[in-house]
Amino acid sequence: MAHEQHRALVERGREIVQASDNLYIDLDVESDGIAGFGSLLSIGAVSPWGETFYRELVPTDVRYIEGNKEFCEQHGLIRERLMRDGVAPREAVSDLAQWQQALRERYEKTGKSVLVAFNASYDFPLIDLEYKRAAIDNPFGVAGYCVKSLAMALGGAYDWRATSKSKLPLEVIPDGEFTHNALEDAVYQQALHFAMVGKLQS
Repeated sequence: MAHEQHRALVERGREIVQASDNLYIDLDVESDGIAGFGSLLSIGAVSPWGETFYRELVPTDVRYIEGNKEFCEQHGLIRERLMRDGVAPREAVSDLAQWQQALRERYEKTGKSVLVAFNASYDFPLIDLEYKRAAIDNPFGVAGYCVKSLAMALGGAYDWRATSKSKLPLEVIPDGEFTHNALEDAVYQQALHFAMVGKLQS
């Protein structure tokens, strides 16, 4: 029953998000640090219509947070491989800007593009910093839209702990788990995002 409810909520939320003047891009990143300390290692994003974007990046900082580095390596983002196979951060964020601009034109969006992340206070600064380093205007403006904050509107106690995935209503939670591949997590997050929107607007 929860699965059927979830699917209906996702479809309702998708319709609402697609109809907005804004372009909402669900995005996830993986990093061996935080903005300004460590390297952005991967970017995954998905549009409201299902188009996807994924890049793995060359590490640019010799510094890292040990736990973050180990976590990334456990999920395939090994520094030595990325030094060989990754793209430059400037190229990655330039590609992201061009990708979202093509979507804006395709779907005739007149409002701002919005970066949506499960914890936007982590993901947005990492993306924003690379735009600043590349001297490219950030197409997502000055702030991200946080799915965890959206969860606060679902009701219940005014308690930040209630925004953890394990505390959310079953009908908004997609099947599976976060895999810590940035694109797979962006797709998973989008289903969560749409289900919350559908629930709040139903």
